[in-house]
Amino acid sequence: MARRGVRKQDHERLDDLNINRVVKLLEQNKPITKKAACETLNINYSTSRLAKIIQEYKDKIEYAEKRRKYNKGRAFSDLETQDIVISYLSGESVSNIADRMFRSSHIIKKHINDMDLPIRSKTTDYTNPEMMPDEMVSEEFDLNEYVWSAKYNCVASVIDGVWDIRKQINIYKIYIFGKFMQFGYQPAYELGKLDILKQFKIRDDEFQTATQDFNLRI
Repeated sequence: MARRGVRKQDHERLDDLNINRVVKLLEQNKPITKKAACETLNINYSTSRLAKIIQEYKDKIEYAEKRRKYNKGRAFSDLETQDIVISYLSGESVSNIADRMFRSSHIIKKHINDMDLPIRSKTTDYTNPEMMPDEMVSEEFDLNEYVWSAKYNCVASVIDGVWDIRKQINIYKIYIFGKFMQFGYQPAYELGKLDILKQFKIRDDEFQTATQDFNLRI
């Protein structure tokens, strides 16, 4: 991750985890040498650059702690809620969302559950999809409606629908976003409503960035 004033080279190990490790090694009772610290970070030996990297890391940690304290117990704003919904449905991990919003993963998960968003499994299991909240269940969906595909574990768009006389259920042709970007067919009970999206004024390019080609039409 790039830092203010620090131009990272590809070979340098300036990720937060490694910098934190170096800080602890330098601050222990028997600290490592600054040369060893530079070697651990895989940077050229420079005490001034080492000091700058460490200081910017500490400044970032201090800023994050202040923001987390400020956000603790505060309700989510409409923009924060919109960000969570779009990011979560687009596949971003809860931990990444929490870090970016300076909130705990527990609070983000609770907010997701309170909004009755689908449970996103860690791996797509086509033969055993996750259960959806009752609020998302429906027997009918509209053309061009954006829905949750339980089998594919991502957002999809309804292209067409037919009534299966033998199974006595609606079967929908869908276009699946995320990593799939393909057409598929699913019965109504494997699709879920995403009515919460209607609460937000979402630009097309917001979902395009998140899901590569997601032109939202609500």
